Amino acid sequence: MSGRDETIYSVIVKFREDKSLAQCAAVRHDDKLWLVPTWIEEDDAAVMRPERMVCIEGLPLKKGGRLGARSFDWILRPEIPRAVLTGPLPPPPEWPLPVLDRPDLTFPRA
Repeated sequence: MSGRDETIYSVIVKFREDKSLAQCAAVRHDDKLWLVPTWIEEDDAAVMRPERMVCIEGLPLKKGGRLGARSFDWILRPEIPRAVLTGPLPPPPEWPLPVLDRPDLTFPRA
C-alpha cells in the first residue's frame, strides 16, 4: 500500500436543475475530497480508476446517515449542476473548483 487513503466514501448530491438527489462515490486525493461519478473497471483487474474526479473541498458538507435504504458519509449542501458529474463542464464561476479527467489513480474494487 502507498499509505494514501484508499477509502471510497458515499456522498448525496442535489442537482440544481431539477432538485433530484443522487448518491455519488467520493475519494480523498492530495488532502482534498473529490466526487467520482463513474469508474473505469477492467474485467481482470482488482482495481478501478476514476473516469472523472470533481473537487468539492471547502464546500459545506453535512455529516452522513441514512436516506431510505441508502447509507452515506456526507450530504453536499450546495446544489450542483448535473453537468459537473455527467457532461461537458459548465464554465466558471458556475463550477470554479478543479476537475480531473481520467486521473492516473487506482482504488481497490468495491
